[in-house]
Amino acid sequence: MSEIKAALFDFDMTLVDSSWGIAHCTNEFAKLKGLRPVPRETVMAAIGLTIIDSWKMYWGEFREDWLAEYREKFRGEERKMLRLFPDTVPTLDALRSTGVKTGLVSNRQFARNPAEYLGIADKFDVIIGLEDVTHAKPDPEPLLTALSRLGVEAAQAVYVGDTDIDMKTAAAAGVRGIGVTTGNFGAEQHLAAGAWRVCGSLAEAAALCGVEPRK
Repeated sequence: MSEIKAALFDFDMTLVDSSWGIAHCTNEFAKLKGLRPVPRETVMAAIGLTIIDSWKMYWGEFREDWLAEYREKFRGEERKMLRLFPDTVPTLDALRSTGVKTGLVSNRQFARNPAEYLGIADKFDVIIGLEDVTHAKPDPEPLLTALSRLGVEAAQAVYVGDTDIDMKTAAAAGVRGIGVTTGNFGAEQHLAAGAWRVCGSLAEAAALCGVEPRK
């Protein structure tokens, strides 16, 4: 097995609990536009999709003017409700202290913005959002783009994520996928989607890379 030289991470529900903010702002937007409300369980099931696909799932359609209005009126409020998981910063710090390169690879547009808001952008050697690629996950392009910028081979990397989309992306890119059960997917679902290993936390994922985060 190749030495792990890079650990790449999804954002929503992997590093950050974004579910409450997304659910709240989605439903505020729904009220504004006269759309049907969306239960938090449905929001959880859509996390990992692009916002376009999420809204098609909620309401059966997507409009560009909706996106502009949502960003103007609700993106700031959503961002204020983001909460880092307790082991996010210790895990990233521990990996970097041992020479493992780190990356953020998300289906968010401009993924750097919330990372900067939360003060973790400087903990990544590369950040890839939708603006950096032509195809979203589960296409392997986002992961391959990150690896290219890091100068790391796929066999030397892991991708940590909370959805089946993340695990399918890792498999397609030839990267070892580590599923974390902090989102809407359990161990069996991660493994069925191609996960190499499944963990209950980021600290456990770091341990698979030979790193023990400080508590």
